[in-house]
Amino acid sequence: MTDGFTFSKNDRGFSEKSFAFLRKTIIPTAKYLFKPRITNPENLPQTGPCFIYGNHSNYFDPFLINVNMFKEPTAGVMTRDQFHKTIPRIFMDSIGIVPTSKYVPEPGIIRSVMKMIDQNRMIVIFPEGGRRWDGKPKPLIETTLKLFWKMNIPVHPVQIHGSYLGWPRWADHYRKCSMELRFMDPLHASDFDCYEEFARLCRNQIEFDEYHSPIDTRPPQSKKPAAGVERFLYRCPKTGENGAVYSPDGERVCSRTSAMSYRMTASSRLVDADGEEHSLIDLFERINQMPMVFMKDDLLLEKSGAELYKIDENHKLVNVGRSNTELRKDVLKIFSGSDHFEIPIQDIQYTSIEQNHKLTVTTTESTLQINLEGQSALQWQRYIRRLNKGENAVKSI
Repeated sequence: MTDGFTFSKNDRGFSEKSFAFLRKTIIPTAKYLFKPRITNPENLPQTGPCFIYGNHSNYFDPFLINVNMFKEPTAGVMTRDQFHKTIPRIFMDSIGIVPTSKYVPEPGIIRSVMKMIDQNRMIVIFPEGGRRWDGKPKPLIETTLKLFWKMNIPVHPVQIHGSYLGWPRWADHYRKCSMELRFMDPLHASDFDCYEEFARLCRNQIEFDEYHSPIDTRPPQSKKPAAGVERFLYRCPKTGENGAVYSPDGERVCSRTSAMSYRMTASSRLVDADGEEHSLIDLFERINQMPMVFMKDDLLLEKSGAELYKIDENHKLVNVGRSNTELRKDVLKIFSGSDHFEIPIQDIQYTSIEQNHKLTVTTTESTLQINLEGQSALQWQRYIRRLNKGENAVKSI
């Protein structure tokens, strides 16, 4: 009944009723949870056309940017996965958000953005292409930077301090804190002699490590801060065993294959039995530096009973059914009833993670989405990328 429903919009491309509703619901929720403080409010735009971009680690980042925008909402692009859900689709569409696939070039997006510019919209884009897992900067998508350059409208950088620690991507629970939204001086492509100089400054504006955010943005307390940590620490940092890390109570971080035991603070720091503090990010980096290890023969990872979806030519999510998925050294194998997919690793063009557990794999022929609930989608993505770069796995560490 609601599949095709949309709000009627004004000539600016948004529904005034929907905008009023979101300001009375989502914005107060964002303010309650994260107590945003606006720095340099004189740099905060109130209308367009302009771009707004920033670092992205938290579900609420787009709404936090809108906290002090009382006259009109921002437009922008959002991962297509959210548009597969009816209620988010209706409200995102109502304020001028258009769906896109992460990292996959889509010419239609450029046309949508140009229409937003014609409507004098403020356009929010997160050019890293997705939320940060470790709080560290990700490479900015070059086509987004070129879009900033070619459209020749003001580009407003915003640094969202406290975004990662306020709700780490891997975590089950948010942490109430006081975020700082630091609006930087706007950039104008016409002020630069060349694209490279402009792009370099765009990168520099949000190239900071969120794990080491200002003290006043760090959460003072949290409910079960370690819950979900196995999505992030997908191997034991000492033995390299897959899936060994767990939290028995949402506060302690332990391993089934070593004596590792820490207590996690609200700011995602790890404290050992002697009271010494350790970096969660250091453990993550140690895991990523370990060689990939075969489970048996040429098998690296496997998942039984994973829900499998195929994204059709109309970008609709089609449920294929339960599947058995295997990542081998040269191929990704997926078996679902009579459907059998064998995707050579070198044919995989893009991978992305939706929410925390859905791995999307794109080739020239198809796009598949695998629900890896119970395992680390991050591990699957990183292994595929490492294999794609030609890295070899080993039989044992």
